[in-house]
Amino acid sequence: MFRADGFYLNGKKTFLRGLNRHQSYPYIGYAAPESLQRQDARILKNELHCNAVRTSHYPQSQYFLDECDRLGLLVFTELPGWQHIGDGAWKDRACAMLREMLLQNRNHPSIILWGVRINESVDDDEFYTRTNQIAHALDPSRATSGVRYLEKSHLLEDVYAYNDFSHNGSNAGAKRKKDVTPDLSKALLISECNGHMYPTKSCDDAPHRQEHALRHARVLDAAYADGEHAGCFGWCMFDYATHKDFGSGDRICYHGVLDSFRNPKLAASVYASQGGEEPVLTVSSAMDIGDYPAGQIGTVYVFTNAERVDLYKNNVFVTTLHKSGWTALPHPPLAVDDTIGVLLETQEHFDKAKADTLRDCLLAAGRYGLAGLPLRYKLKLAWCMVRYKMSFADGVALYGKYVGNWGGAATCWRFDAKNGDTVVKSVTLCPSHRLHLEVTPSATVLQEGDTYDMAGVRVRILDENGSPAIYAQLPLTFAVTGAAVLVGPAAATAEGGMGGTYLRTVGQTGTAALTVSAPQCAPVTVEFTVTKKECAVWN
Repeated sequence: MFRADGFYLNGKKTFLRGLNRHQSYPYIGYAAPESLQRQDARILKNELHCNAVRTSHYPQSQYFLDECDRLGLLVFTELPGWQHIGDGAWKDRACAMLREMLLQNRNHPSIILWGVRINESVDDDEFYTRTNQIAHALDPSRATSGVRYLEKSHLLEDVYAYNDFSHNGSNAGAKRKKDVTPDLSKALLISECNGHMYPTKSCDDAPHRQEHALRHARVLDAAYADGEHAGCFGWCMFDYATHKDFGSGDRICYHGVLDSFRNPKLAASVYASQGGEEPVLTVSSAMDIGDYPAGQIGTVYVFTNAERVDLYKNNVFVTTLHKSGWTALPHPPLAVDDTIGVLLETQEHFDKAKADTLRDCLLAAGRYGLAGLPLRYKLKLAWCMVRYKMSFADGVALYGKYVGNWGGAATCWRFDAKNGDTVVKSVTLCPSHRLHLEVTPSATVLQEGDTYDMAGVRVRILDENGSPAIYAQLPLTFAVTGAAVLVGPAAATAEGGMGGTYLRTVGQTGTAALTVSAPQCAPVTVEFTVTKKECAVWN
């Protein structure tokens, strides 16, 4: 139930951490069978570790809702529509659709909130009094809401759902409740955030992908921190096809934390790291200086659900990472803003005072560049050189070794996520020499029922350490044999080192095989078994 201060599940206050979902797929649009619909719910719950989803902007597949029921994924579903309110006959039809939605779906235990307004529409008290009454009459046990972009909109429902796109990267993550809703006695939730404010492609550069992730982190943190939000639904789960005015020149909205094939972008780790028993560890940068202006990497972030992360450089301990400022999150991102740590003491054998002073100066040089070094650091560095009888060449050598990371053996960074003293996951980042394909099907057993079955296949190009090869924009080729056919082109370019395809059964039982190939990678073949439900009729 919803109260003024949030949402309570079985008497326990529970923050709704979720994403918005369109039921859209590459090549097939909305025509996805049961298995793909269920897989999306599993991705939300088991991979992204969300506890809620908004079915924007319409009721979605019964199979998706069934899987939400099975997994315990909480659902905010709503009346179909987008911004437009029509005439009287149109409103009558909308009310009829609302009744159908309630009657079809009210026995799904996963549904916690009915959306009874047209998404992002203006106030219409007569119309929305009708829709609210319909919902409460057909299901008095659940709360109602309606998604708006308006502040202090007329609140006829039980929960104020607000699309909070106020965060621009440098201001507060979310607006305060008193500035948004006209009724502080009712719950407030963020129904959308980010999205069009910062579209991000899988192939964007490292600073852009990191900022995309941090914007999700900042909004989530703000909603957690103030204790005034019942939850936050980020926009959105994955990239999707859209109309000509809302895409990126290709009619694709790149608003997702996943790409359209459900491969994770960096921002996916913000959500994944907030929960789950399986260890999560993602570093926001490949630590390559060539990815940054003047080679200045700046602060990098690590997203993890582990207790701590230790950083190593060429297998030598550097430091234990500290939490970022967004500490309201269950697992705040960790900041990598000191890549020198104890190395001046352990490798150069400087005493602590000397090491602390020089580390401060070297980190500042990495942050601002030697040419842009603030005066206080220039004076501090000059004092060090006099105090410790260092030459200019000594300073240059230390900069190259600990900041520039050039002039010697290739630098290899290792991040070890630990619970206690046990390493639960590790990420190694160093210059790549070999690539390989990771091919992940949604299922390898396909079962025809009253219609065909399908498998979604996610493809990523990884280096020898298992890290994504973001700039491997290589051609992927797909070949299928046996009792299935390919849905989509036989060749496609990987974007951000990622891509995908779909297989569809063809009315036959037996086996099928998909082979995925790319230059510089060994081909990967996945075997499928195709069965048929008894008494199934399929034409």
